[in-house]
Amino acid sequence: MKLSYVLLAISFFIGQTQNHEDNQAQLLRVYTDLPEESGWWVVPKGVTKMTIHAEAQNTETVLFWLIPTGTETWSERKLIGYDKDGHDGWSLTWEFGHERLHDHIHVQALGSDSYTQSNSTINVTTKEP
Repeated sequence: MKLSYVLLAISFFIGQTQNHEDNQAQLLRVYTDLPEESGWWVVPKGVTKMTIHAEAQNTETVLFWLIPTGTETWSERKLIGYDKDGHDGWSLTWEFGHERLHDHIHVQALGSDSYTQSNSTINVTTKEP
């Protein structure tokens, strides 16, 4: 095989790898409309809903999970919603009512390439009276 063919094949492979990495799902930022204190998003007294925002790229769907604090609690997670249309930004307005929270909200961006996902977690707690 000629060296030029080998170089062409290597160049194609590198280009494909870079294109795949450029198309991977990416979560850039996750935040809520609640106040933040010491790394926790705090639910003030009387508040019964929140909006969770995710800034993501190369994403088809964003899932929002509620996970109890503690160790090995992934199996206790609860899907609280999802967003399949990022044209207006990725977000979920979640009405949790009077539920007291001291949990993690795990956000998963599922890639438009069907192979990748990006994950991020924020902490949320109800303010003590």
